[in-house]
Amino acid sequence: MPNLQIIQDWAPEHKKVIHGHYERKIATFFEADDKNEQFQKLHKLLVKWAVLTGVKPLPLDEEIRLFVEYIAEHFYRHSLSEIDNAFNFATAGKLSVSPEHYQSYSVIYISKIINSYVEYKGQYIINYQKELEKSKVKEPTEEERYMLLIDSILESYDGYKEEPYYNDFGYVSYDFLKGVGVIDFNNETKAEILEEAKEKAIENLNNRLGSDKTQEENNTIKSTISFIKSDITGKDKEVVNCCKNIGLNYYYDYILKNNISLEDEIQKALNNGR
Repeated sequence: MPNLQIIQDWAPEHKKVIHGHYERKIATFFEADDKNEQFQKLHKLLVKWAVLTGVKPLPLDEEIRLFVEYIAEHFYRHSLSEIDNAFNFATAGKLSVSPEHYQSYSVIYISKIINSYVEYKGQYIINYQKELEKSKVKEPTEEERYMLLIDSILESYDGYKEEPYYNDFGYVSYDFLKGVGVIDFNNETKAEILEEAKEKAIENLNNRLGSDKTQEENNTIKSTISFIKSDITGKDKEVVNCCKNIGLNYYYDYILKNNISLEDEIQKALNNGR
């Protein structure tokens, strides 16, 4: 249950993000006494959004059951409210993915909607946790902080497994995984990542140029771009963050290719550090 005082002045849709994040997860359904009831709710939820998004003809019950099984297997870290939020926000134009299904209500379509929501909600979860720390309602122990961060990293990784994407906040996960000794690149890979990061940083900065900026702001951005192009150390903050974001993707691709469990790798690293 979230701290309601912290989010009392938040926009309604942002409150939904926080409430959904702290509600009962699908993972808890499997061994619960109300297992059938909860999965039936998920079934009805998928039918609801098939109707609201205008899928014609509607999927058969047998097809919806397959969708339920798919979500239970791949998105078990989410609550029913978060699945509902994902479709709700997508159809309202709040997410980066198009809600248009082109009469193909499929696991690919559903995955894109949910993964886009996971990316969207990240900034609000981070803001909430920062405000929670400020309020000092409860000071979590170091182990609790670890568990919260690990859970967030694994949730983000689950989304990446379904559909790889560039995460603008990936540097948070990278710093943790690097810090505990999970990520360790050789010099050749580091150089490759740096070159990609410089290109990405320059792209980001170019996107910030515009008529909505003052001449001084645009000149500062252009100056930073020139510095990045000539700098071989990659010490600019924009480049550093891009290095970490891209490095995280490199690592995820590596463990996916080699069928390695991220959760097991984190646990081994933590055990070795004790």
